Amino acid sequence: MQWQDWLEDEDADQAGDYEARDELETRRAMLAEAMDVLNDREKDILTQRRLSDETVTLEDLSGQYDVSRERIRQIEVRAFEKLQKRMRDLAKQQGMLESA
Repeated sequence: MQWQDWLEDEDADQAGDYEARDELETRRAMLAEAMDVLNDREKDILTQRRLSDETVTLEDLSGQYDVSRERIRQIEVRAFEKLQKRMRDLAKQQGMLESA
């Protein structure tokens, strides 16, 4: 560590950094709560297809669940729609969105 590292950065927006971090934590908590509307299969498919760093293919999931790729795609789409709706509802409850 250099002596310059101890100096205050007057241009740093530390309050903004804390706000961004708090907002991210709030969104993660909302996502975790919203995932409760999904059944175990929907959670697993959605997580592997959209929330994982390494996306699993429809082919791989179809083999895992012994259904067609199209059925996996349908489950994924439906689960995402359910999750989106729950996230919107939670955001409205927390005052993050205006009621429509």
